[in-house]
Amino acid sequence: MTRLGAGSLAPAASPAPLEAMEAARLAVTALVDGGVPYVVLCPGSRSAPLAYALAEAELRGELEVMIRLDERDAGFLAVGLAAACGAPVAIVTTSGTAVGELVPAIMEANHAGLPLLAVTADRPEELHGTGSNQTTVQAGLFGEHVRASLLVEAGEDPTAAVRAALLAAEGLAPEDAVGVVDVRQVPRGPVQVDLAFRDPLTPPDDAALAGLPPVASRPDLLTELELLERDAEAAEGLAGFAESMRAAALRERRTVVVAGHGAGAMAADFAAALGLPLLAEPSSDARFGPTAVGAYQFLLPAFAGTVEAVVLFGRPTLSRPVAALLNRDGVDAAMYLTEPSPWFTPGRRRERVISDLHELAAFAGHAPGEWLAGWLSTDAEAREAMELVLAQREGETGRLTGPALAATVWEALDGPLVLGSSRPVRDMDIMAAPRSGRGPRVFANRGLAGIDGTLATAAGVALAERRRTVALMGDVTFLHDAGGLLLPTFEREPRLDVIVAQDDGGTIFSTLEHGAVAERGAYRGAVTRYFRTPHGLDLAPIAQAYGWDATTATTHQAVRAWLAEGSTAGGRRLLEVPVERRDPRGLHRALAAAAAAALD
Repeated sequence: MTRLGAGSLAPAASPAPLEAMEAARLAVTALVDGGVPYVVLCPGSRSAPLAYALAEAELRGELEVMIRLDERDAGFLAVGLAAACGAPVAIVTTSGTAVGELVPAIMEANHAGLPLLAVTADRPEELHGTGSNQTTVQAGLFGEHVRASLLVEAGEDPTAAVRAALLAAEGLAPEDAVGVVDVRQVPRGPVQVDLAFRDPLTPPDDAALAGLPPVASRPDLLTELELLERDAEAAEGLAGFAESMRAAALRERRTVVVAGHGAGAMAADFAAALGLPLLAEPSSDARFGPTAVGAYQFLLPAFAGTVEAVVLFGRPTLSRPVAALLNRDGVDAAMYLTEPSPWFTPGRRRERVISDLHELAAFAGHAPGEWLAGWLSTDAEAREAMELVLAQREGETGRLTGPALAATVWEALDGPLVLGSSRPVRDMDIMAAPRSGRGPRVFANRGLAGIDGTLATAAGVALAERRRTVALMGDVTFLHDAGGLLLPTFEREPRLDVIVAQDDGGTIFSTLEHGAVAERGAYRGAVTRYFRTPHGLDLAPIAQAYGWDATTATTHQAVRAWLAEGSTAGGRRLLEVPVERRDPRGLHRALAAAAAAALD
């Protein structure tokens, strides 16, 4: 933690201490100057000067403020906003336990490399240690999960601290005592600025509002033309790329490209240019193109022995077969990395780090004759066999299966997708058919892969994307963040469709080793109570109580119809879909067996 006034960031001495409102306005000006487009604010008394200063800035059209009641959800709303817009997003809280509520979102932003700025209001130094209400040690509370933690004492100018914090959030660290910044040295991530304020905490008069509109303007949803232009812009810049990569890939090699979370479209373009099989997680944003393999995790046991090299883009988080391949003796591995990453410490992984695409192409080589064709033909056969297994299970149980529901949602997407980090992201990885061309962006909180704040994150994505967004999650994830359903009256409404795969508890544990423990019999009751935790609730009424349009669907046709209606519907909608909960571990084994039979 850096204390302003004791280090390199100290400004010239002020002739007199700043009043709270003066300091708050300077902090907000620094946020605006630093390119912060969104600020999420939770109501509070000690943070009141910031609230008034933000209200003034929003009326001037300098940024957009979003109000939330729950700091934990506010933090994850900021996570979604930052993930979608790519710019630093600020979250403002009052003092006390409000600061601690941000810890889960700060931890996710740390491991995901998202530039969040926690602006935490504090009591002045003279009140600490006196028993004053809501006073605790909160500067530095986030420990190693922030890139910087700066304390600004009451009466001091916060400008330098906010500027330094924004640089640190972007991965730019002060190089010396003068505070000169050289190049990006550390991963992007969250930061904290703790601002102490003394009374009075309110504006002395109304002069700051003179000439400003009574209500802040808000951005509209993007038009169809704007959406087309944005999508077309994302696909530009590929002219000559394939030829350049092929020219560098001189040798023939049985290489596969693995696209983990956050890999980006470059992974798909690279694999297509060299004719290499692409194994892409849903949240890689690379699950498309002519070389993408959908059922890769079931095919790897048969193909892994023939793989000579692996090229890794992004962070692999889902598949144990992929992890085994990356650590397989005799398989040469390289990782494409152009800047510091929050999840990777140099020297801790075996892959050779390469930052130049031509060097990467030389490492990968081009695919031999039937190498790719073998993967794709087997993938098609495996998928057909797996679809039959799912259809049979649905016929037996009268309920949709999670993987088949994921496939239905994937096929109907026309905008961004947010995936819960439990079974849905894995179901999507199993059954989402790769697209022929670039598809919608896919978001998931894979930094720490928790289910925290998924509804709030999805709302943040929808608000920043300014288009219809679909979120798919399980019932435990939904209940864990039910507070994220709340939207205060005067706030901009996200255009958000949430689909909940309802299987009455955490059945994901049945697909892990705990399922094997339950199968032995003696611990079955303990696994059900301690891990699955059934709740017996209908979820649609909960959403309706928060003002959502909510209904239930029990067939794929009904799910498709609901998603089709969403192309013209507005506001917040929820669809509860009861899915099979009988022996999910057995279903996964059946899918693996069907894929293996196709391989034979």
